Amino acid sequence: MILGDVSPWLPLDLPWDEATPWDGFQWEREARPSLDEVLALRRERQATIRQVMESLTDEQLAAKRTRTEPGWPQVENFPVKECLRIVLNEEWEHRPTPNVT
Repeated sequence: MILGDVSPWLPLDLPWDEATPWDGFQWEREARPSLDEVLALRRERQATIRQVMESLTDEQLAAKRTRTEPGWPQVENFPVKECLRIVLNEEWEHRPTPNVT
């Protein structure tokens, strides 16, 4: 939403388990990418987030985005700060945790 990309999904991206496919995106639940492929994609995504965060102004953070094109999400007046909160929350929730025994 922040970048205005109408098709940000890649075949390796997986939505929540109960999601049904939508126009413009078909995920591949049976994909088994190599570790190198996964890490390369991860580094690319991290670089994108870093670039957004470094260039973000207070005015941009206070803005809202609308997306009405087919696909997901279709939403009007969605706060940019909420987009960032979702991404950062997902990063936190899916972080590796130390194995404490």
